[in-house]
Amino acid sequence: MIQTIKKRDGQLVEFDKKKISEAIFAAMIAVGEENKAISEKVADQVVEILEKGFKDKLPTVEEVQDTVEEVLIKEEMIRVAKAYILYRDKRRRVRESLKVRKKIKNQKSMTDLSLLVSTPTSENISPWDRKKISQALVKEAELPLKISTKIAKAVEKSIFDLGLNEISNSLIRELVDNELFTRGYEHKWRKQKIIGMPTFDLKQLFLSKSKENSNIGTNNPEAINLTIAENTIKQYMLQEVFSKEVANAHLKGWIHIHDLGYPRIYCSGHSLEYLKKYGLELENLDTSSAPAKHTRTLTGHLNTFLASMQAYYAGALGIGYLNILYAPFLVNLSFKEIKQEAQYLIFSGSQNAFSRGGQSLFLDFNVHLGIPYYLKNIPAIGPGGKYTGKTYGEYEKESQLFLRALMEVWKEGDCHGKVFAFPKMDLHIDSKSFDDPKQKELLKYTCELASENGSPYFIFDRDDISLAACCRLKTVITDQEMILHPEKLRFAGIQNVTINLPQCAYRAFPNNKNFGSFLDAKNADSIDLFLDKIDQALCLAVRAHLQKKKFLEMMMENPSGPLWQIGKIAQDGRPYVNLDEGTYLIGLIGLNEAVQHITGKQLHESEDVFKLGLKIVSFMSLKCKEYSEKFNLKLSLEESPAESAAGRLAKIDLQEFPDSEKVVKGNSNGDESYYTNSIHFSASAPVDLITRIIKQSKFHPLIKSGAIIHAFIGENQPSPESIYNLIQKVWEHTQCSQLTISPEFTICNTCSEVSRGLQENCNGCGSLDVYGVTRIVGYYSKIT
Repeated sequence: MIQTIKKRDGQLVEFDKKKISEAIFAAMIAVGEENKAISEKVADQVVEILEKGFKDKLPTVEEVQDTVEEVLIKEEMIRVAKAYILYRDKRRRVRESLKVRKKIKNQKSMTDLSLLVSTPTSENISPWDRKKISQALVKEAELPLKISTKIAKAVEKSIFDLGLNEISNSLIRELVDNELFTRGYEHKWRKQKIIGMPTFDLKQLFLSKSKENSNIGTNNPEAINLTIAENTIKQYMLQEVFSKEVANAHLKGWIHIHDLGYPRIYCSGHSLEYLKKYGLELENLDTSSAPAKHTRTLTGHLNTFLASMQAYYAGALGIGYLNILYAPFLVNLSFKEIKQEAQYLIFSGSQNAFSRGGQSLFLDFNVHLGIPYYLKNIPAIGPGGKYTGKTYGEYEKESQLFLRALMEVWKEGDCHGKVFAFPKMDLHIDSKSFDDPKQKELLKYTCELASENGSPYFIFDRDDISLAACCRLKTVITDQEMILHPEKLRFAGIQNVTINLPQCAYRAFPNNKNFGSFLDAKNADSIDLFLDKIDQALCLAVRAHLQKKKFLEMMMENPSGPLWQIGKIAQDGRPYVNLDEGTYLIGLIGLNEAVQHITGKQLHESEDVFKLGLKIVSFMSLKCKEYSEKFNLKLSLEESPAESAAGRLAKIDLQEFPDSEKVVKGNSNGDESYYTNSIHFSASAPVDLITRIIKQSKFHPLIKSGAIIHAFIGENQPSPESIYNLIQKVWEHTQCSQLTISPEFTICNTCSEVSRGLQENCNGCGSLDVYGVTRIVGYYSKIT
């Protein structure tokens, strides 16, 4: 009994009499002689002949078909035989004449694949071979050979039916994709589908600038490359790195995975002491530098280091204790010389704009009014990487002179008086800031600077040792080894995943019209359904963190990996980034809209609603602690910057949840719809600044990794004295973590005049060619 036959490509497949019968019946249909019983009878005869003639060898497909023709003629089914022969001949001629056109790379190395543009290609024409489809499906989609062969046959039939003489490799792939999808192999289809951008989208990209990142000032070739790379990598990350459940949650807007197009660490804090002690030695540099002996050289090392590090982090690069660690290099310099060094440091940092689409480096300079108690007795490193024999407490004078010089440069702005968006000035304040005469003097000058252009970020260090980076990210340093040896002082926020609180509310309470029960103390449990939806979103965020951590580990573990620079053991004997010690951020957005959907009122409209908001964030904070212990991850809440997420999530919800139209801010019918940032009151809420600070500050102890209050003052210019009084009262009477004074400006492209407030034309020359500058999420950005 025949069980196996040999195909044209040499493969051995299972013999199936049913296929013979179907082929004969198809030929009968072609001549109008439909009779299933006769086709099966002829097939039986074919099998009988084959079994007699092929006892010692396997029949081939061609031999089987020859036998079918013989039997049809013998049975005097001439018209059917003719149809069968013609169909067989047609398929043979199509196979022989069909050519496959495939673009081939002139270079085949991984180097070419890592570039953001295609390598040169040429055309390769090859004969049709169905076997290549089945082999590709086995290799790429990991399908069994039997199933792969069936799909390949179906694709071949579709191609033959098209009557083409030539077909491209890309069209074949599309037909394979379609066959996989229709047969229910979607998970296999995802494995072999091509990731990229449609031609129309690429054309639009060349003609207009993406608005996703306001730190990219103008469109340029690098910005185009960045957008293409981000688009492609986002698709890859959702397809290959994150699970289907996590990816769908992101696509549906339940969670938002920040910087999805950047396969790297989220943001970071670094130590100048590391450069001072070890010099400049990085994987991307062909040359190395010994520890700097002069201030200007140290700044050069810092600029090169930051530019190099930007490749490994999606967000900000923070430098801790900047003015203090520079101090040993400034001994015996005049204030004029010190200010020259400060000017070079800030200007070079602000003009370091050749990274990631031509955007400026996102830099945070952490500065202090005095020497913190925990650094006073730490041995100081000076020129040449050598210890000076003094402690940092003995360099307080130089550190304060340098701070004053830095602040003067920040106050003066660039050559036109324009404010520096970067590097940001993160001024740390503690109890001595208001008591120590010299610190108080510097703080008052900081308030002059805040009144002038809003540069300072006032960071309140309440008993913690902290560093700041990114728009509001703040981390507490608990490792005493880092304090005793500042060259080891660094931290990393590994990833940020934001919870869409309004969508949690819509999921918990669809078509909600009855608000009273949620504010009734007797029905306190009625909020549990909403908290359960938040918990589900938190679980998805934790899974996203675990999956990203696994992906990062793979890229950091060997010298050929793209993140080896920060994964290898650094010069101080530790990995530069330790994923087990990094912070995994859980952001939150739209608390105001979530409680508005649930209760009918916004955070500022009811004390009970405000307390409900506190309960929600407290729940999230406790859950982060619980999941940190469960999964051995350092999970922490952060006020998400949400530069683009606030709009993206609102737009998704407007499409999927009709109730969202009642609470979304901005224009729900246009591109200006958005959710209120994190726990903030609505920007348009009729709430005075003091009340806003007092109320929003109550959330800050629950949000361990960064919370901030922006005092948006528009064109107003409060006096330095009033700002000083405000800072002191905020320190003494609130739990505020960070505060900024945020004015707005208009800058003229014609005469470079800088005017207070957002104006339609220049106050100086009257030109209409102007643009505005305002603080978006956490830094000054250009708006039009």
